[in-house]
Amino acid sequence: MFNHTLTTLDSGLPVITIPMPSVKSVTVLVLVNTGSRYEKPKEEGIAHFFEHMVFKGTQKFPDAQTLASTVDGVGADFNAFTSKEYTGYYVKSASQHLHLALDVVSDLLLTPQLRQSDIDREKGVIIEEINMYVDSPARHINDLFDRMMFEGLGLGHDIIGSKTTVSEFKTADFQHFLQQWYGHGNTLLVMAGDEEVLQAPTTVSMVRELFSKETGERIKDKVKLQRYLPAVPLSPKRTHIEFKETEQAHFVLGWPAINRSDPRRYALSLLGTVLGGNMSSRLFTEVREKRGLCYYVHADNDLYHDVGVFGGSAGVDPKRVEEALKVTIGEFEAAADGSRPITALELQKAKDYVAGKMVLGFEDSESVAQYYGMKQLLSGEIQTPEEVLTKIKNVTLEEVAAVAEVLVADHELRLAVIGPFKKPEIFGKIIA
Repeated sequence: MFNHTLTTLDSGLPVITIPMPSVKSVTVLVLVNTGSRYEKPKEEGIAHFFEHMVFKGTQKFPDAQTLASTVDGVGADFNAFTSKEYTGYYVKSASQHLHLALDVVSDLLLTPQLRQSDIDREKGVIIEEINMYVDSPARHINDLFDRMMFEGLGLGHDIIGSKTTVSEFKTADFQHFLQQWYGHGNTLLVMAGDEEVLQAPTTVSMVRELFSKETGERIKDKVKLQRYLPAVPLSPKRTHIEFKETEQAHFVLGWPAINRSDPRRYALSLLGTVLGGNMSSRLFTEVREKRGLCYYVHADNDLYHDVGVFGGSAGVDPKRVEEALKVTIGEFEAAADGSRPITALELQKAKDYVAGKMVLGFEDSESVAQYYGMKQLLSGEIQTPEEVLTKIKNVTLEEVAAVAEVLVADHELRLAVIGPFKKPEIFGKIIA
């Protein structure tokens, strides 16, 4: 769909440029090869907290108001995000403001102030964010599932951390985190958008200038993550039931799955689409449309460097939660044991759906920047959209059936539930 270039500056900073014809916006995105799973117990939440802190003031934009008014003054969007395995910061603006976008993003990452007064004030903000998530069971259930599934592993704790860890952070903690993870070799700059602006001779010199700000001592190379990926079994726990007086019960169920580099990921993606990827999927049809058991239901497919989870989630009437669980699990098992195999028509519709969504996703510079950036950061190579679509197109019914049979295994199903349930033993029987 788009041609891209990958270069590395003398400083070690990799830069991906994706010119887009007939686009008048640019997105400047920096991805960092770090996330919550790499935190030590006392550091839990620091990757997310650090993301907050860079917006509190930098060398050129000394406080949050100055930074925000500068970006707002040109009608640009800016934000950041933290996951378990990566962190991102971006500015999306009209293309004539590329210099400003680069200036802002580079200042956020290279010259953050990290003042203790700002840290102490932001602790209250993040604690309220924690409270908000706990009060939102449709979201909180995912954290509870991960805590159970990955107990004792880096993937198991909440991205946001806990009230205890958040309350203890000091400036020195953030400075150490900055040195450990935010060197040029462990970050990736992505620019996508207006081809005329991005291909201008001045753009390269602009990047070199703005990303050469004095940073102090930091890691120079990309962090090797192997030591953070322990070869230990997943937690043997299979259920977690959280009592809460709610009008709707929320559950997440899943089986251990493949990692993000496994060649079977294309077949798994299509299997998830057929089972619960859209409003014509099996889960949506069986659980919502035919039985009226829920408002939302979908399949989930989360892949990490070393492991994955495949399953589904829903919000249902608490009085009918057992029925909803049995129907949901039954759809996964029917696809896996061959009693209701995926059909050729379903597979083709899933392929068309995925292809259509990819095309729609490439309509703006921000989504393009994220696609190319994530491929490079997490996989070390960029698969073009055309290459991915070819892989999707070539998936066979046999490959989909095989991945379903392997993953939806007996005695491997895990389940987390939030709702007004005082007898959790019923759920153990359902997944036995």
